[in-house]
Amino acid sequence: MIKKPSFHEHTHAHTGGGSAATVDSAALLRSLGFRVTPGRLALLALLEAAGTPLSVQDVSKKWQGTKSPDIATLYRSLTDLQVAGIVQRIDLGTGTAHFEYTPTRPHHHHIICNGCGAVEELEHCTLVGLEDQLLITSRQFKSIYSHNLEFFGQCTRCAIKK
Repeated sequence: MIKKPSFHEHTHAHTGGGSAATVDSAALLRSLGFRVTPGRLALLALLEAAGTPLSVQDVSKKWQGTKSPDIATLYRSLTDLQVAGIVQRIDLGTGTAHFEYTPTRPHHHHIICNGCGAVEELEHCTLVGLEDQLLITSRQFKSIYSHNLEFFGQCTRCAIKK
């Protein structure tokens, strides 16, 4: 059984821009009950190096070295890593799931341009107060451990084109 990582509990601490620390991917996978395989290590390295959400198709195109796993295998692997809290699934409004490596990054959201698809990472999450309000008014829930929120709009470049 795959365990949910304790380091991935919902926090809003911000440690500044960029990666906070390097994570030993093999140790992380083992601690969560995964077998450490060259494919999983390559997948995590690819996602970490990308620094931006990638679709399964993007991962397949960027795969280096040995032959890329098929799309179904990549999707299954990414979904397993998402359930374990190592990657986050992001909705960029394209109808295709995107995934982002999260162990070394503080909780954050994105703004996506409806015109060109540009993605900007928002470094600060200010929704703690909203979560608290939701729990006060909720009749069935005692806690919130996670949320996903993406914003959609128009980037400066697309606004100038109009």
